[in-house]
Amino acid sequence: MQTSIFYIALAALLTLNLLLLLTIYTTVIKLWPTPGKGSWQKYVFWPLFRGGLGLTLLFSALNFKPHLDPNWELLIVGVPLMLIGLAVTVYGYFDLGIENTYGSDQGLVTSGLYAYSRNPQYVASIAAFAGVAISVHTGPVALLCGLAILVYSLLPLAEEPWLNKIYGDEFAVYRTRTPRFLSITQILSAPRM
Repeated sequence: MQTSIFYIALAALLTLNLLLLLTIYTTVIKLWPTPGKGSWQKYVFWPLFRGGLGLTLLFSALNFKPHLDPNWELLIVGVPLMLIGLAVTVYGYFDLGIENTYGSDQGLVTSGLYAYSRNPQYVASIAAFAGVAISVHTGPVALLCGLAILVYSLLPLAEEPWLNKIYGDEFAVYRTRTPRFLSITQILSAPRM
């Protein structure tokens, strides 16, 4: 059972990463953001995305056995990273709005978390998957989490041309003042409440 989960997740993530690379570097395929209901992109992207990432988390949970190998140093780093990443990702849904999170064009959000990163949900998801890989600390989990992190690293590159087309000058200004992923100096220089 676990072997099947691993190989299905691996196939989904490899396929998704390949299609995202084709989206970024060619004009042959434009997978993300999906054009909307009824598009082939919607029927390809979401099953690969949700299936690959969901099965990665399931496989990781099935392989998380701290009672057999209590590597406390890794757990102390990995578990908080995973939980904070998950919490920020969920918070980002409310900051950006559910429709925009799923590729809609309901307005460019530049405040809240989006004042510090153009992609805070992706940054948080990368942190969460890194935390999972650190906590579980097995080769197969690290491989799947690495491919999940690659997905979240490629998504902004795939969607930036679309954002530029939809929001034009507004996105260009936002892009010049806000980092794609994260700027520690910008966070440290943020005004205190």
